[in-house]
Amino acid sequence: MYPPRTTGFFAHPRGREALLSIGRLAGKGGEGRIPGLTIALIAAQAILYTFVASGGPPGVDALIHWGAKSGPLVTDAGQGWRLLSANLLHRDALHLGLNLLVFAGVGTAVERSCRWWDYVALLAVSGLATMAGSLWWSPAVSVGASGWVFGCVGALLVLGRRARNGPGARYRWFSGENALPTVLVFLWLGWTSVGVDNAGHL
Repeated sequence: MYPPRTTGFFAHPRGREALLSIGRLAGKGGEGRIPGLTIALIAAQAILYTFVASGGPPGVDALIHWGAKSGPLVTDAGQGWRLLSANLLHRDALHLGLNLLVFAGVGTAVERSCRWWDYVALLAVSGLATMAGSLWWSPAVSVGASGWVFGCVGALLVLGRRARNGPGARYRWFSGENALPTVLVFLWLGWTSVGVDNAGHL
């Protein structure tokens, strides 16, 4: 039995037991929690894309109109809110589908393993860091929820290492070091594809 933990990415008093792999909590009490925020964000992104792409895949002008990251508008016009809104937008259906598929898995895992305000903070910091890194690298237009995906995978890495020898270790097939191949594959796909914001991913 571990001493109580009430801070950080733990939703339960037995902190180290409250770690999970994708979709399965290694401790007790988290498996049945509905990942409401993850579901809401997935729905918001899907609904927003239907509006933005109502006439076909959105062009650069449409993405900027709806809140994409654009260097001059952020730095010169003071529209810093774009560093958050850009996380909700996607350039085409494939981009949307891939991000939502992975986010559904890792987002659900992290949301079920921690307190909701920790999860909100993780997503906010991940989203801001993604677009800030993209802004530092290039003023070009950028959109996508990849930052949330990488942020959640990073959280699973940390959570997995904290319980590598704990009672839930046998369930951790997508946490700890097991997440590293996934991260590397995502980065490799980014560097070998055209039009991918690799700075944001890093």
